[in-house]
Amino acid sequence: MHRYQFDSYVCRVDGAMNPHGIPVPDVVYEPLRKAGVKRLIVTINGYEMKRGLQGSREFGGHIVVGKQLLDKAGVAHDDKVRIVLKADPNPEQIDVPDELLISLEQDKEANRRWESLAPGKRRGLAYHVSSAKREETRIKRALDVAMKLRARTLHGD
Repeated sequence: MHRYQFDSYVCRVDGAMNPHGIPVPDVVYEPLRKAGVKRLIVTINGYEMKRGLQGSREFGGHIVVGKQLLDKAGVAHDDKVRIVLKADPNPEQIDVPDELLISLEQDKEANRRWESLAPGKRRGLAYHVSSAKREETRIKRALDVAMKLRARTLHGD
């Protein structure tokens, strides 16, 4: 599996829901894009995470990173960063938090709907639950996601 290393910086991605991005040089972005790579294992200053490879006309190739992940990597807006990228060998794998797994096990209709969702939608919902710091909040979010799955009231339904 090919590894890419480069220096970049944390910047704002105007117009994005998540305003932090890390530009990916064209010499790295283009081969990954042409190979159809969409999911990456990204290491930022030694902290490893799974992210998607993004591209836009306005911003070019980049990786979107939220504040919580930036904090875990010990970096902030305008910081210079050392990046290591490699294709995710399991791009369809979704790390589902225990709280959501339990909610889906207890609600068969919500589970059926969960299984019918696109991987990106499931990944986003799993992140929504797992990003909460407190267990009580994760449980509340998991129950809310299960209810919305069952009732078909998720954003975009």
